[in-house]
Amino acid sequence: MRITQDMLIKLAKDLVAERARTDKDLVAVYMTGSVAEGEPLLGGSTDIDLTFVHKEQPPVKREVLRITYEISFDIEHHHQSFYTYHRRLRQNPYLGFALCNHQNILLDQDHWLEFIQAGVSSRFDAPENVYQRAQQFGDKVRKQWFDLDDPQEVPWEDWMSLYFNMVGTAANAIACLDGPVLTTRRFMFDFTKRAETLYLLPLAGELTRLLGNENMSESLYKQWQPVWLETIEAANKKSDCPLNISKVRKAYFSRAIEAMAESGALHATLWPLLETWQQALTCLDETEAHQNWISFLASLGFEKERQEDLLHALDHFIEQSEHLLEEYKKEYNL
Repeated sequence: MRITQDMLIKLAKDLVAERARTDKDLVAVYMTGSVAEGEPLLGGSTDIDLTFVHKEQPPVKREVLRITYEISFDIEHHHQSFYTYHRRLRQNPYLGFALCNHQNILLDQDHWLEFIQAGVSSRFDAPENVYQRAQQFGDKVRKQWFDLDDPQEVPWEDWMSLYFNMVGTAANAIACLDGPVLTTRRFMFDFTKRAETLYLLPLAGELTRLLGNENMSESLYKQWQPVWLETIEAANKKSDCPLNISKVRKAYFSRAIEAMAESGALHATLWPLLETWQQALTCLDETEAHQNWISFLASLGFEKERQEDLLHALDHFIEQSEHLLEEYKKEYNL
């Protein structure tokens, strides 16, 4: 079966129509993510990102539903009060872009969402709003820095978790000057495009080095990809497995990573591998699972003996993001 954007949108509309008949408190539904942006498939797999807005407090914040092995729904549930101060969403790098596109609306009771969209889209691209969408990541990464550079002894696994979190935050401080927050699967692809738009393409190479790309190889990938997959599957046997890596979404990540590796884009596999592996470990107590993770990191060059080198490289990347934000602020007299 050939997966097309029209087919995915129809699947979304059918689900919304079904839910609207049973969920009487449903106020609005809109699409976000890659289907809304017109570039849904990676490795022949995708998810359909939807946001449901309710009059009553929704019982769950997020749910993922299987459609086929390659396709799933990823649904976020909001209470209507989330949109009370809707103009603030102009500075939201997660939802703001989707709320500016009228074509994303799948359900809108009494034109409520049209009103919200009008308020968000007005001056959405104004420099002060672009700056704030990016600056929030700049502020966050410097606050995190004090924890990473803490002289007190921190378990290496915890330190590396914070390190990768900061790498992602610093990357978004740059990327959000030219688009929404980076997604896990397309992290390196989208960052590279935006760095090029900002005339800062060398930063893409610097980012891949922060993720261990200098030591990444086809043989290393073939050695560790099965271990990664075993870890994801082990996490799915736990009752507290994170929704993001649930079995419903197995193909969403595994097919994408395989496609990137087969196309020679090994550097792009690193972020989804690192992110999802860490998520799996949050519900696994088995020593072997954590030892495998530490060994994988070591194979990429992430060893405690190199802690100061890693700090220095990350600090340099953060400084460049800060310089870029400062220059943007000066250019528009913010």
